[in-house]
Amino acid sequence: MEHSKVSDQRSHQVIFLSHCCLNQNAKVRGIASYPGAITPLVELLLKTGVGIYQMPCPEMAYLGNMRWGQVKDQYNNPMFRRHCQKIAETIVDQVENYLQCGYRILGFVMMDGSPVCGLNRIPQPKNPEQLWGGMTWYVPESEYREGKGNYCEILLAELDRRGLKDIPFVASPEFDEVGELDCALEDIRKLVRGEEQA
Repeated sequence: MEHSKVSDQRSHQVIFLSHCCLNQNAKVRGIASYPGAITPLVELLLKTGVGIYQMPCPEMAYLGNMRWGQVKDQYNNPMFRRHCQKIAETIVDQVENYLQCGYRILGFVMMDGSPVCGLNRIPQPKNPEQLWGGMTWYVPESEYREGKGNYCEILLAELDRRGLKDIPFVASPEFDEVGELDCALEDIRKLVRGEEQA
């Protein structure tokens, strides 16, 4: 029902973003590429008139802003995965509700390079046999490899569990080493246009 003096202008389209797409202040210190939001990504979405849903940052909510950069293996424990599961359930509740009300969910934009939100590339130990942990004066070497982050895996599984596995996922890169922002923006344009992902 519309109010006689108000015209409802909503697009009925929503896209879900990793937290740091809109808030670079949540990133591990030293790797924020923008002062606030990822400006080209946000400008693209604002021009299209879609609703932007900022998912919580699992890392920030678990360890806060003074955390160190970590590899996926360090977060791959039952406690952190349970934390991610709670976030994923809340997010998928929102997805389900939007769909029940006739909205179109354009997809999810994850953050490649993140051990938690990575879709295609994540940090892993260079030597998979080496155990991580200990004091900060010794940190083993890491590298970016193909794989999904802890939260990304859990979110995909929760969508699948509820029969929502057809919602597309794309990734924005944390920095050039893990992908090109221009390619990510083109993938997001395709989501907005409703085109199939490659």
